[in-house]
Amino acid sequence: MVEKVRWNNRALDTFYAIANYLEVNHSPKTAEKFVSSVFDKIAVLKKHPLIGRKAPKRKTIRFVRVDKHRRLYYRLNGRQLIISSIFDTRQHPDKDFHQ
Repeated sequence: MVEKVRWNNRALDTFYAIANYLEVNHSPKTAEKFVSSVFDKIAVLKKHPLIGRKAPKRKTIRFVRVDKHRRLYYRLNGRQLIISSIFDTRQHPDKDFHQ
């Protein structure tokens, strides 16, 4: 069971950028849905932190799908869940430094 959730700067910047992009270019409701789905997934990870698949190149990193096109990468450090990045799978795979 996870006691604390931390975000690194890269993950936080990406999260805000995606939410802002969705709000400006789509709708506030779409952005709200994205934000909600991320926090819902984190709530599940707090209870079951090992449900994510291991990243192929970095065995300490795991990931879960947030929605159809986004992955949430995280790692465990004791009883702490550290969100390391959010990746949009529509980008070139070389940009995904966890793969």
